Amino acid sequence: MPVPMPTAVVLIVCKTVIAGPADQNAAYTGYENRQWATEHSMMVCRRQEVQLYDQAEAMGAAAQPFNQQRCQRAGISLGVNWDQAHRGSSYRFWRVACPVPIVDTKTGDIIAWKMPECGRRDIVVCEVDTAI
Repeated sequence: MPVPMPTAVVLIVCKTVIAGPADQNAAYTGYENRQWATEHSMMVCRRQEVQLYDQAEAMGAAAQPFNQQRCQRAGISLGVNWDQAHRGSSYRFWRVACPVPIVDTKTGDIIAWKMPECGRRDIVVCEVDTAI
């Protein structure tokens, strides 16, 4: 019996720095001229795992299976919301990652799911146990 995909999304948020002079309209628009911060030519990021729930199902609607498409759609929306909620932080949303299936090589069945790590180790340093 296949194991259902967990209803969770991983947001990868990375540190940014102010780049160049401030926009003359920044007081009105809130725009900040930011670029990704790098240390030793690597981005400094953090992994945020977000558990999801189906509000419609909680209100009595039929359950919808969580799949790759729903995960990516939810992840992009959560990433934008994360940026808005953390405007005072130097971190910004960079990528979304969905659970990855672990497949039995003999049967081809999904036997479990793994939540993705922070990112590619050659371009990303993943901070752990730090507050944003």
